[in-house]
Amino acid sequence: MSAPRTITLTTVDHGPVTFDCPGWCIGHGWQVGAGIGRNDITHNSVRVKAAADTYSHGYETVLRTWMSWAPFVELVPRVAVEVDLTGDFEAEEISHLAGVLRTAATRMEGVAAEAIQMRGELS
Repeated sequence: MSAPRTITLTTVDHGPVTFDCPGWCIGHGWQVGAGIGRNDITHNSVRVKAAADTYSHGYETVLRTWMSWAPFVELVPRVAVEVDLTGDFEAEEISHLAGVLRTAATRMEGVAAEAIQMRGELS
């Protein structure tokens, strides 16, 4: 991970807010000019995905997970999780999907371990 960098975002409630952006943060371009408040400032890490190639639904992302931290409202980084798996599947696909879900669980645990490590570095 790279060293922290200083970022300034203009907020609707506090004007320009300058803060250190941790090395794992992917940046704040998505928040520039978005009319955000200071409490909306959020650091996000790279999204980790787990996907499945199914017979009946094609290639689908089943899970996305990443570290997220709103430093003005949260004491420590948290783990964001999006799960998207809906539908009827062929019985032959279930073993493959179960494997994808095991991979997804492992990836969530990895992101959680990073968040716990960051908590230690913030203390």
